[in-house]
Amino acid sequence: MEESKAYLKAHTKPWLSSGVEAAEQDPYIIQEYGKMSLNLHACSALIEKAVTEFDRAWAKEDALTEQQRGECGVAIAMAKTFTAKTALHITSTIFDGMGARATSDQYKFDRYWRNSRTISLHDPVAYKLRDIGKWYLSSELPPITPYS
Repeated sequence: MEESKAYLKAHTKPWLSSGVEAAEQDPYIIQEYGKMSLNLHACSALIEKAVTEFDRAWAKEDALTEQQRGECGVAIAMAKTFTAKTALHITSTIFDGMGARATSDQYKFDRYWRNSRTISLHDPVAYKLRDIGKWYLSSELPPITPYS
């Protein structure tokens, strides 16, 4: 988001009917960057929770129960899923604020979306959502996989 903010301030012109002099004064752009910032902070909170759960589980070593391992897996799945979805959303939404010229290959902003998409496909979000849903609906522990 920092690169998009710098680009927006340096290159983006406000929309003709926006009634403002600079793109960063456009209420639509302000609102979108507010949403993106909020979601990034939510990602950080979920990641911190997952790390804390993992550290607790790791410290238990052989005393770790199946239930504790499962709860840790759910926390990690929640952080991974929300972060992947947020990354995909932000890396698409930044163009709404930056404008059409920002899609030019010279800036390579598309690399953020490609990287986010690749990561989200290596450990499919759909299966993480399934695990989270099963946990909350029926207390079913997620399966142990190389990705959990």
